Amino acid sequence: MKKLDKKFFLTCGIIIAIPVIIILFLVIIRACNGGASYSKYEQMMITRTKRYAKTHKMLPKRGKRTIIKLDNLLEDGFKSPEKTLKNSTCNGSVEIYNNSNDIIKGKMYTYTPYLECDEYKTEYIKDRLLKDVVTSDSGLYKIDHEYIFKGNKVNNYISLYGEMYRIIKMDEDGNLKVIKEKRQDSYNWDGKYNITKNAYLGINNYKDSNIIDKLSEDYKVDRNISKALKAIIIPHDICIGKRSEKDLSLNITTECSEKLENQVVTLPSITDYTMASYDPNCKQMKDLSCTNFNYFSKFIDTSWTIDSISEDTSKVFYIDSMGPELESASKYKKYNWVFYIDSEQLYQGVTGTEKDPYIVK
Repeated sequence: MKKLDKKFFLTCGIIIAIPVIIILFLVIIRACNGGASYSKYEQMMITRTKRYAKTHKMLPKRGKRTIIKLDNLLEDGFKSPEKTLKNSTCNGSVEIYNNSNDIIKGKMYTYTPYLECDEYKTEYIKDRLLKDVVTSDSGLYKIDHEYIFKGNKVNNYISLYGEMYRIIKMDEDGNLKVIKEKRQDSYNWDGKYNITKNAYLGINNYKDSNIIDKLSEDYKVDRNISKALKAIIIPHDICIGKRSEKDLSLNITTECSEKLENQVVTLPSITDYTMASYDPNCKQMKDLSCTNFNYFSKFIDTSWTIDSISEDTSKVFYIDSMGPELESASKYKKYNWVFYIDSEQLYQGVTGTEKDPYIVK
């Protein structure tokens, strides 16, 4: 009799458990599919916007933006979110930006979707980053109007179309300044004849240098920087003023007294390096404490910077394991690409670590 009771209760337990397991499974599947569906719908919005803008001749001119609302797409026959996302009420839009420039022939457009539903809202890379602002140890710090990554254990990895970069900072306009981890082959900063030195030691004017021409060539070649990546690179003004060799301050007042407009690819600055340390003893650019708690130290070694000095027309700065040092512009050293990208990009990845970097979709 006891054996029958055990079998009876076991059978009842199984009968009750099976539907519960099935229901839980369906709930999990629906939740996963729901999240994926929103992402898929955003991609559908982009695809439809490309056709809509071309058909209606709404593609923006160079440097301009156009916004196509979701209502416009729906009126044009696009599938409604209610049908596609299972009764989800949404509104949204897609912003088109014409990112063409003087270096590359042809037009480059970026398409940025925004979708807001009852239970979902589009999140961009910048939104994710701002969730983890810190005031101590490694992380993203708010410094004046910018957000700067500091420390040696920072989660600022970002994969851009197969290549690993590190996010240096987010500027006041919301653009991300990034640096490629892998250095490019050695090249001279400049190799021209210097009349004041009576030798081929180079001239340290960045805007007329060999290295700026090399960076332009690097950018033009698609196997170096893909068209998809070029579309999200934001031309940016850069500081190229010469500092005094005696000026060891961490500010960039002198450098920014002269600017070069609308640059697409450039070099890191000394300040990028020093500001990446949160050591309180990093007070001047030559302080060895600036090498502490500094993620730059992992991948920058004898690499060119954009900076030069005013006392000597042939000397420029490079960064090695001990910090900034001076060298003749004619010398050959490796270099890292630096550029700005639009932070309003969809992304994958959660932590921003080397194993789980942010990935632009």
